[in-house]
Amino acid sequence: MQRHRPDFLLFFLILCLVGGGLTMVYSASSVTAVTLYGQASYFFVRQCIWAGLGFILLFLFMKQTAQGLRRLTKPLFLLSLLLLVMVAIPHVGTSVNGARRWLDLGPINLQPSELASLAVILYSAYLLDKSQHHLMEFRRAVMPPLVIAFLVFMLIMLEPDLGTGMIIMGTVFSLLFLAGTPLRYLAALIATGGLGIGLLILFEPYRLARLTVFLNPWKDAHGDGYQMIQAFYAFASGGWFGRGLGYGIGKYLWLPESHTDFIFAVIAEELGAIGAIALVTLFALYVWRGLWISLHVPDRFLSLTAGGITAMIGLSTFINLGAVTGILPVTGVPLPFISYGGSSLLIKLAASGMLLNISRYTRTGEVPEAAYTSPGPSRRPASG
Repeated sequence: MQRHRPDFLLFFLILCLVGGGLTMVYSASSVTAVTLYGQASYFFVRQCIWAGLGFILLFLFMKQTAQGLRRLTKPLFLLSLLLLVMVAIPHVGTSVNGARRWLDLGPINLQPSELASLAVILYSAYLLDKSQHHLMEFRRAVMPPLVIAFLVFMLIMLEPDLGTGMIIMGTVFSLLFLAGTPLRYLAALIATGGLGIGLLILFEPYRLARLTVFLNPWKDAHGDGYQMIQAFYAFASGGWFGRGLGYGIGKYLWLPESHTDFIFAVIAEELGAIGAIALVTLFALYVWRGLWISLHVPDRFLSLTAGGITAMIGLSTFINLGAVTGILPVTGVPLPFISYGGSSLLIKLAASGMLLNISRYTRTGEVPEAAYTSPGPSRRPASG
């Protein structure tokens, strides 16, 4: 396949998201940083370091060949499994707020579930590419990616981390859809997955409490509902144009997790509805560009990989924004590129580098039918 320059618009969107994220991390974390560490830029400096490392990975993956990405699938998946198993081992995985999700690597903490999210995308795309002529056969085409996704899901649930687990399963479902899996299989998977998530919520008290808070946060305004109510106050305080960058009051220890999972509430308070809508627009453009790349590359593996990366970013954004605005229960999913968190930023930038790499193989004309040949329904564009 012939390569050309990477997608400039996508690269520009990534720069805007990361730049905006660093700005808001400094603003949202400064009070907490001074309180805990006596230095307003404590979290900001660390996030900048992660961003620098992330951009190094972005450029490395952007320069990779298509065959190089294929060769990464199995080693990356096996590495992610090893790290997830290590996290589950007592005294090896680091526990924070009752969840053991991190590996302590000296000066840094690594969250293996973030790496696993990307590894599952690559390996699932590889398997679906190999089985493109057998999509009508559940056992040969649909079962393999489901098995690896479920294996990773169960390891992540040992931490536990339902939010990341849901993103992984949702991403694999998106890959199955893009691959042309028969709709009857997809409908059965939706029903089974919905039932499973419902049971996981019902049989875990803290998840059930989160669901109760989601339905009525005012019922426990000084307990489990406190964070959600403070987020509502932040949205109301911001109005249309915001209180001004750096002038929010929610971050003054009123809003828990103001620089991590609930940073969008700080954005809405300081930059107003206009700023919040602008950020959502950037994410929407990222997803649109990612889908365009997925549908215009004449290679099934690369097409599915691009679609999976786009789905991962889109689902993470939707779940985070839904939780912060009260549309969905809180699951602890960070906002991609924006929330403070090194592992998330590192992996999202690495994945974006892969997406930029794939954009170099796109064709603006009609994509050859052979690139999407399968017995399932065609989901490719008719023309560029």
